[in-house]
Amino acid sequence: MIITKRDNQLFQKLSTHGMLSTKQATTLLFNSIARTTVLRRLRILEANYYVKRITGLDGHDVLWVLTDKGANPAGVSTPKKSWSKNILQHDYKLLSLRLELEKAGVAQSWIPEHEIRSLIYKKYGLLEGKQKLIPDGLMGIDAMGKFGSVAIELELTLKNQNRIKDIVSRYQEKKDLSAVWYIASSQTILNSFFREWRNHQRFNRPLKLYGSLFEEVIKNPVEATVFREGSSCKIKDIWRIRPAHTPAHGVSIQQFANTDTEDRVTHENQTNKMEYLFQQKAVVITDLTLPTL
Repeated sequence: MIITKRDNQLFQKLSTHGMLSTKQATTLLFNSIARTTVLRRLRILEANYYVKRITGLDGHDVLWVLTDKGANPAGVSTPKKSWSKNILQHDYKLLSLRLELEKAGVAQSWIPEHEIRSLIYKKYGLLEGKQKLIPDGLMGIDAMGKFGSVAIELELTLKNQNRIKDIVSRYQEKKDLSAVWYIASSQTILNSFFREWRNHQRFNRPLKLYGSLFEEVIKNPVEATVFREGSSCKIKDIWRIRPAHTPAHGVSIQQFANTDTEDRVTHENQTNKMEYLFQQKAVVITDLTLPTL
């Protein structure tokens, strides 16, 4: 079969985001095209082993992921080889959250959990790597002119108290994060993390804890409430909202470091610089010993 330009764009998106539902793929790549037409093309790609479907979501939506065969023509890699049914709903909601934050201009860059985990395992090995604290994602933000990185944790169920204590204690050891942002399915979950954060607060650690409700953020990221210790505000009040763009998600640190291009002041160039800085800081956050800027 002939692989089209749009097919390659789909493969690139699947490599960047890990997976996409039919609706998400339609929105990102097939605007103004009937859903039946999109499904027909996805089924053809599936039949030829370029993509495969994953089922098991609560709403019975179909998810599409990239195969090794699909990665080759697009010159990308497959982000994951297997998808656990136990955390599929969590991963899908996390992806939906990322897409909304990027679309709204809140997230300036994003490193997903599977990329962070891969870096950790390459440095420490599988056994030691599993002991490291790995967030659900690392988001680059513009804190009113100052670039920073925020660890994202999506919590849909309440963890036991000992686990919460462990997570909070380990986060408070991090030096290169601007904040930890817990996005939860209920206020009860948020309260449990704020309570432990207060109990383990180190006064010489400037790391901030933010909390928001998932349904609010997914509905309107800019206007969603962010809870802080003793106060609350809107997302737009703490982070600068930039127009949505298409950053170089998934580009490796090595690719940025080895790029020998003219230093022109362009929107694309500035985006790449922000992504590069974010990648560098994020690696430090996850305890990898690469240089910071």
